[in-house]
Formats: sequence, structure tokens, C-alpha cells
Amino acid sequence: MTENQKYLKETRERIKGFEKELEPERLREAYMALENVSLAKEHVPKTRAQLRTDTLSLWLGLLQILDHHLDPDFNPEDGPEELVQPPPTSGGVVLRPGADPALIDDPTARAEYEKAIAANRAKANNYRLQIHLGRLNERITPRAEEFIRNSYTTAPDDQEELKTAIEKTIEDPRRKARLLELLTPPQP
Repeated sequence: MTENQKYLKETRERIKGFEKELEPERLREAYMALENVSLAKEHVPKTRAQLRTDTLSLWLGLLQILDHHLDPDFNPEDGPEELVQPPPTSGGVVLRPGADPALIDDPTARAEYEKAIAANRAKANNYRLQIHLGRLNERITPRAEEFIRNSYTTAPDDQEELKTAIEKTIEDPRRKARLLELLTPPQP
């Protein structure tokens, strides 16, 4: 296994790790490994062409994963509560935010409080995920575009390979349009 193949394998493993854990750090590790791929180290044209295709596929895959998981309606101003305020006890005692649900004597109120805690925890997890994915999108997008610009010539075969890969992998219309703009317009 060549050094480049190791980087591709590591990228695939990190992507699988993200899909399993939804831990943004795995995507960061994936794109960092992918950046280490060096087409120049492959001297056999056929091997180099396959490496370029595989690397493009992974860059586009990273962009597609980001598009799939980024919430277009995410509002960074709408963060989770630090602690959830519990309902008053049946005796009218107001507990501090984040109090143990076992301190709520009314089972219905306790169940609602536990639901509110779970909802806030889910909101916090999603908030963290969206913030990290947004930052990764800002880093990965220009790097993927740079790979495309540096690795694909104006030759019709290169342009067709690139267009086909973008059309096949990228679903978001805005992302697809932006990437297709990197194609060289056909000569009249």
C-alpha cells in the first residue's frame, strides 16, 4: 500500500467514523488526511489518473456529507439553555435550574421536566454539531475547489470526468452550481 493509498484509506475510515458517531472531529481528520494525497508522487499515468478520481470522489463526498448534515435553518443565536428550570414542587418550592428530577414530587411535572432536559440536551448536541459543521464547511469547500482547479485540466476528458462526478455526487443545487462553475466552458 502506497502512502497515498494510506491517506485515502484513512479518509474513508474517518468518514465512516463520522457517519457512525456524528462527531465533526472525524470529518476534520478526514479532510486533513485527504490533503496529504500527492498526485505528483504517482508516476504511472494510469495509477495517477485513478488516484485523482478517488481523491475527487472523497472531496465531493465530504462536501455532500456537509450538505446532508448542515441545517439550512440553523440559527446560531438560538442556543440551548445552560440549565433547564424545573417546575415548582406541589408545596410551591421553586428549585434551582438543573435540579435533580427526583426532587419533583408530582410524577406528571417530573416527566415533563425530564422531557425538557432531554430536549435541551438534544438541542445542545445539535447546536454543537451545526457550529462545527459550519466551520468545517468554511475550510473544506475552498480546499476541495482548490484540488479541482489544480488537478483537472481543460482537456475534454478531464472536464467530462469532473462534470460527471459532480453531477453524480452533489445533491444540493447551490453547491452543484458552484462546483460546475469550475468547469472550463466549451470552446465555440
